[in-house]
Amino acid sequence: MASASLPVPSPGLWRQWREEWGENKLAYWLLVPSLLSFAIFLIFPIVNMITTAFSEVDIMARATSFGTLQNFAELAKDDRLPLIVRQTGLFAFGTVMLEVIISFPLAMVLNTRFPGRSLAKALILIPWAMPYAVSAITWKWIFHGQMGTLNYFLSELGIIKNYVVWLGNPTSAFAAAMFVEVWSSIAFMTVTFLAGLQGIPPHIYDAAKMDGASSWREFRDMTLPQMRNVFMIVTLLSIIWAFRSFGTIWILTKGDPIFRTDIVVTYVYKLAFEFRKFGPGFALSVALFVVLIIFSIIYTRLLGSQEEGR
Repeated sequence: MASASLPVPSPGLWRQWREEWGENKLAYWLLVPSLLSFAIFLIFPIVNMITTAFSEVDIMARATSFGTLQNFAELAKDDRLPLIVRQTGLFAFGTVMLEVIISFPLAMVLNTRFPGRSLAKALILIPWAMPYAVSAITWKWIFHGQMGTLNYFLSELGIIKNYVVWLGNPTSAFAAAMFVEVWSSIAFMTVTFLAGLQGIPPHIYDAAKMDGASSWREFRDMTLPQMRNVFMIVTLLSIIWAFRSFGTIWILTKGDPIFRTDIVVTYVYKLAFEFRKFGPGFALSVALFVVLIIFSIIYTRLLGSQEEGR
């Protein structure tokens, strides 16, 4: 009976690889720093996070022994986690829905010709150009209960009689965090929608006008179908960014009052660095990572199936 042997590359494949290496040796060597940076700053943290989540962790956040679900079991016993998950979902999907509702009409307006359109395009980029920390600090002072300009203007207009502690009430504090997130993200979404609108061939609208189509039918039957891919990609990116929107919430409220403005990323920080529960913190990070990966796969599959059906 002939002994089994390991498969070896065919001479043709091996020769092709050597020729490719010889012709592009410099290009491959130039890729080495980028590959090393990718491995060090992306692959290694992800592998370390997953490994530590399934390990016993000491007080220095170092994995001592691998192969346990204790961190996930302890996380499942956390009474605050269901509230945090609900708030995360509401924050992510609520802010993205508001961004779409506001940004798409803005993009439609900016896609038309009017005096001052160039200035309007420049002004719309200001919230996006500002760092998140600067935006959050500015809005924190605006919402300040005693010295905030919001209370001052509302009082001058006679809308309120007594100053409101906006960031001290769970409902208003959560609404304020959503507002700041929407305000900071509208510019990106508007510019992306505008780019998509400007990429639509103008001749399809000319043909529609010749057929006597109304403005509503042009919007429904031509603009929206042409913008489907842009909608899917922009909303996917925005939802992922909203899930990891740490800076805005942490600077505004730090998750207070009583965890009512926390989302998963801020709660991970509290678990690890305030409560010193590094193991459950790593476990929650892995759970969030897996949820976002699954959501992204389902979302892109949905996009692909809609493209095939067209």
